[in-house]
Amino acid sequence: MDRAGIVQSLRVILELPTDSIAETDSGWNTLDRLSKRLASDPRSDRVISITTLAESNRSSLGNLSRETRRTFLSRDGRAALLEVLPKASVSLNGQVNWVRELRKTGAPALTGIPGATLRIGGIPALNADYQTIVLNRFASVMALVVVGTLVALLAGFRSLFAAVKAIALNLLSVAASFGALVLVFQDGYGSSLLGVRAATGSVFPLVPIVAFAIVFGLSMDYEVFLVARVLEARRSGLSEMDAIPEGLARTAGLITSAAAIMIVVFAAFTFGTFLVVKMIGFTLAVAVFIDATLVRIVIGPALLRIAGDWNWWPGGLATARSSPTPASGE
Repeated sequence: MDRAGIVQSLRVILELPTDSIAETDSGWNTLDRLSKRLASDPRSDRVISITTLAESNRSSLGNLSRETRRTFLSRDGRAALLEVLPKASVSLNGQVNWVRELRKTGAPALTGIPGATLRIGGIPALNADYQTIVLNRFASVMALVVVGTLVALLAGFRSLFAAVKAIALNLLSVAASFGALVLVFQDGYGSSLLGVRAATGSVFPLVPIVAFAIVFGLSMDYEVFLVARVLEARRSGLSEMDAIPEGLARTAGLITSAAAIMIVVFAAFTFGTFLVVKMIGFTLAVAVFIDATLVRIVIGPALLRIAGDWNWWPGGLATARSSPTPASGE
């Protein structure tokens, strides 16, 4: 989370196509050059490899213990482990970026040996892979949620405008909550009030995708409550001008009460000590607050009023709006 003082090593494995590191000068010199190159990086505190332990002297390899050789050198001698320790001042996010830089550069460019391969493990590499997976899946998760919600709303309201408007307002609430998350935690404005002493510099990749799924579901509840009551009033014969305040009057108390409960529950998460839980709780609380006040009580009704009968196009008002005409003589 862009904090300093936490050292998590990069475990780099270099594998050569043919040369044996232990038995050939070319293989040994390749590993030695890579070790020195990584050690010269300003982010590096120390590099531990079979060449650094032998002080770059291949003849000293026999002085190392069998366990050390097995740890840092493969049995066939073509692969070696380099333990790269970042400086304490390098943030966790900086370590992740370092992993990505090394992978992008590749072993041939780093060693000058065509066919050489480089594999990077350790916690920074795990974080880099996790972020990549989440980012790659985020768009598909959003599409699945949005399309599923659109189909459900079309089936329920039989109105294209109402369905699209509901999704747009939900996305507005989610976007606003993400903005607040970045402002408070990543940039540090007011983070001390939540027990976070300084800006985190980034957010956990888990937070946006979890918050999006939860907020979208909760926000849609409030939209369905409001629009369903307005549609019910329109079908009963009220004009659009009268149906909107009628729907608001019937749902405002319910939406406010439900939102207040959710805000209290989610805000309680921010009093814990686990940073990712703080972020999720804060994001959800802000999203529900914005959705239940500005979006559902102000923006939503205003859009209903502007759209008029287009709110229920094409079939939302298909149900008869008035009672049947009595038969003659009754």
